[in-house]
Amino acid sequence: MNPPLLNLSIVDDDEAVRRSIASLLLAHLDDCRIQTFESGEAFLQAGVPDNGVVLLDLRMQGMSGLDVFARLKQANSALAVVFLSGHGDIPVAVRAMQEGALSWLEKPCSDDQLLATMRRALQHATTIAAQRKDRQLALERWSKLTPRERQVAPLIAEGKSNKESALLLSRQDPDNPIDFRTVESHRAKLFAKLDVANSNALLVFLRDNGL
Repeated sequence: MNPPLLNLSIVDDDEAVRRSIASLLLAHLDDCRIQTFESGEAFLQAGVPDNGVVLLDLRMQGMSGLDVFARLKQANSALAVVFLSGHGDIPVAVRAMQEGALSWLEKPCSDDQLLATMRRALQHATTIAAQRKDRQLALERWSKLTPRERQVAPLIAEGKSNKESALLLSRQDPDNPIDFRTVESHRAKLFAKLDVANSNALLVFLRDNGL
């Protein structure tokens, strides 16, 4: 099955620029869905896509590109952001990259430069989308654990034996003691639910997913 198309949004208040860029990208890119917006407000009101790339003009009437970028950051958006800037805006664009934007293009830019930048941005967006999908799957697996299995998991990940884990948990909650055989059972079940083979793999799973 082919992966879903990524969204590529062009946000610029210059209609001629929007049309020119959209025509170029439509002619050379076939792995994305292209949309154009005449303002930052229109882009945000349309509903920010879950994945993909947004090409943002820095200076626009109404909300600036930086205003839109700030809103995307507040929403923890996964979109890859590429700025279009005039020569005098280069320092601003560089600062935006330091704050999380992927790249910037100085107007006017060549077709080759634009295409190369957008291809890199789409590849980056593909990677981010895959990472988010993996994390979502991991969290779904984690949600299937029982409360006791979630207590056992970090102890096993640290390399503690079933006996050591049982002793620690029993000390933490004397009213609900647990023996090592029960820990062993929980260990086998959580390994199966999380699809990990050993304590090292469990440690990586917990660390990578912030658990």
